[in-house]
Amino acid sequence: MASGVGLVKRNIRGIYDRRRAAIYALSLRYAGLAINYFRQQQAGGAFWNNQTNQAKDRMFTDAYILGNIIGWFMAHGVEYGPYLELANDGKNQAIRPVINRFAPRFFRDVQEIMGA
Repeated sequence: MASGVGLVKRNIRGIYDRRRAAIYALSLRYAGLAINYFRQQQAGGAFWNNQTNQAKDRMFTDAYILGNIIGWFMAHGVEYGPYLELANDGKNQAIRPVINRFAPRFFRDVQEIMGA
């Protein structure tokens, strides 16, 4: 049975691992919220004119862990996705407005998990 410093280290590691798992789960949740919001909005053509629905249907989100970095992202699954985001000075961009909608809440929730 661990005692003293070993016990403290094990407890700290356990807290870190639980918080890390919670932030990853939170990232998965926000990735889901973001793609659902995008699909709902784009079904009505909120960001661009759906000519084939390929860009709308192939937009995706995911969560990730890269070392000590945990987060979520949104991306196009079509080659012309960057054009949709950047053309006309970003007039029809979808990713930035969706991320901007959810990022403040995501960071607030991360701070709550971290006890900040």
